[in-house]
Amino acid sequence: MQNFKWFLVILVVILLGACTNDSEVDVEGEGSSTSEKTGDVVVGFDQDLSTIDPHGTNDVIGIQVRRHLFQTLVARNPDMSHKAGLASEWSQVDETTWNFKLVEDVTFHNGSAFTAEDVKASLERVVDPSVGTPTQFLFEMIEEIEIVNDHELNIITRYPFAPLPDNLAHTAGSIMSKESIDADYEQALEQAGSDVNLDEYYELRDEGGDDFTALSDEISAFTSEHISANPDGTNYVKFKARAPGQNIELERFDDFAGDSLIDNLTFVIIPESGSMMAELESGGINITTPVDMAMFDRINNSANTELVESDSLRTNYLGFNTESEPFNDVKVRQAISSAIDREAIKSGIYDGKAEIPNSLVSKSAFGNSEALPELSQDMDLAKQALSESAYPEGFNATIWVNDSQDLVDTAVYIQEQLRELNINIEVEQYEMATFLERLGNGQHDMFLLSFTASTGDADYLLSSLTLGSNEGFGGNRAFYKNDEVDTGLEAARSATDDETRMTEYENLHSILMEELPYVPLVHPNMTLAYNTDQLEGIELDAAGYIRLENATFK
Repeated sequence: MQNFKWFLVILVVILLGACTNDSEVDVEGEGSSTSEKTGDVVVGFDQDLSTIDPHGTNDVIGIQVRRHLFQTLVARNPDMSHKAGLASEWSQVDETTWNFKLVEDVTFHNGSAFTAEDVKASLERVVDPSVGTPTQFLFEMIEEIEIVNDHELNIITRYPFAPLPDNLAHTAGSIMSKESIDADYEQALEQAGSDVNLDEYYELRDEGGDDFTALSDEISAFTSEHISANPDGTNYVKFKARAPGQNIELERFDDFAGDSLIDNLTFVIIPESGSMMAELESGGINITTPVDMAMFDRINNSANTELVESDSLRTNYLGFNTESEPFNDVKVRQAISSAIDREAIKSGIYDGKAEIPNSLVSKSAFGNSEALPELSQDMDLAKQALSESAYPEGFNATIWVNDSQDLVDTAVYIQEQLRELNINIEVEQYEMATFLERLGNGQHDMFLLSFTASTGDADYLLSSLTLGSNEGFGGNRAFYKNDEVDTGLEAARSATDDETRMTEYENLHSILMEELPYVPLVHPNMTLAYNTDQLEGIELDAAGYIRLENATFK
């Protein structure tokens, strides 16, 4: 009888063990245990994204959407520290070689298995001139991607590059299936009327030379079309539908290798802030970011909404077309910078929820120098600089802005402040796609934009905005050229110790704050609001990205 009792105990233990599932792969996604309540999330943005292709534009709204569809080798926690993404681990083998072990049993939305071939195809596409990725400079140091096996590879760089894991965590490093990348090239070749097949294209790309350059120019207008319409990632939601200017619908990916509580994720476009708040309070949307400063009191006083803030990696700046008169005159740029009252912008537009900059790089990013003083208004200095320029009597010009309300309001502040210098400004507003297209073509006088150093490193922001090779669509919309800056950025990138890198960045800040191709305005706090009747655990990181990892439904 006693033996039979022990038999029953052992049998129960075995059965309980058989019911326990510890096979889930810890791949970055959103949500936690699927035994909890699931539901739908609707996010409100004030403007649309330009493209879903992660190798397309580098706009914040686009990144907000893409990061839920795609995954990167290296991921980030809400505090911006690194964690495993599609790479379970990585190590620096020597100064120029990095080894990556890939997560197994991961599936793309199209049903194909994730392997090292997909990583190689994705990272080679991002630097392909036929695609014209504005963030290609994040990966231009990669010399070779060596596949060890299906789930291991080595990345060899042309020179030592310490921030490589940071760059790989950027959404431009999103991994797409090789199948979708091949299909995109095949469609582009067909639409361009080329008689070159896909294998021949890849051979020409590897060889380089004039034949490839000519072919690249032929197909560049057609690349990205297939991927934009059929995005194929590995993350917890997959593409469902898009109505440009209205919404983007994503739905649960049942074969996601992690856990998710989210059934459907929809992004809706609501340009007017009052309408956005009404939708948030009524539950028509669950989340909105960024939050219009005029709505802060309403959010804080509402019984069912909560404001979330974080320190910022973002810089709002005024850019100049340095190839165009009068902004090719450094004294004009210095006069404008000295005339701007940043404290008024901080208090009047951001309700004090911003930092005054001392350079283009915020204190939240590596490469910021605490030795530099905060920028301040000095109208006497502004008048002196303008008197020393070729335009002492002032001039007329335009400032371009997109649909971001805080930047529109900032333009009005600057317009008023420059009147004292007899600089008469007309503000022109464009929707984002047109805005970026015209800036890339160099058709502007001045413009307002923000840049988020989402890698957490100064290299990303400074390289994008100031490298001569990034002129126009690459991100250098000031069309600024300075060989000393290019050389300094290269030295900072290739240095193997932080002290040397900081020395280079401090020198770069001194040059850029003297020449001012861009005038830093504020580092606005990141803000988000959500409906507390529906959700809890919503977070916001320093890059301004919505974090749903710890979100739960009520």
